[in-house]
Amino acid sequence: MISNRKGIAVVVVIFFAFAIGIIMFTMFQSNTNLSNQTKQTIYAMQAYYLAHSGLQFGKLQISLLPKEIYDFYDNGANSGNALLNSESSSIMPMSMENGKFPGYDLFKPNKAPDDKYPYNGAFKISKLEYVLSNDDMKMVQDSYRLSVMAKIQHDDRGDKQFIDNLNEEFIVSRYSGR
Repeated sequence: MISNRKGIAVVVVIFFAFAIGIIMFTMFQSNTNLSNQTKQTIYAMQAYYLAHSGLQFGKLQISLLPKEIYDFYDNGANSGNALLNSESSSIMPMSMENGKFPGYDLFKPNKAPDDKYPYNGAFKISKLEYVLSNDDMKMVQDSYRLSVMAKIQHDDRGDKQFIDNLNEEFIVSRYSGR
């Protein structure tokens, strides 16, 4: 009778060891998946904020040259893009070391220094549409629709690309740019 209890005890211990092993494996797998999802979210947010900076860049150009951009569309170029060559490559990089950072990894120690540019990305103003003009008011206002595409690349082969597109419609005074 005592040997039967010892046999059952061995089976129970093996069962609990197996159950704990399965739980540990599930926890490690879950942690790995969560880490990958977090990286994907961060990369997508970087693309979003880069596209948002492209919108701000386009709006700044329109507010600095409102009359010239209106004249572009008023002269029959309604289907064109007055900001065709507006992209991040036209902006002088500040302390980015030509955008190349071998071995940069946000989640590894000493691979993500604070003074380094974290990714290789670019934005481009893909479309600027002249929507309408309101000439009846004291301040003549023009409405535009701006579309920006941003692309983030996280490796040299281009396997990890994240793309975001933003659109915004806004009104600008033709003579003051506000």
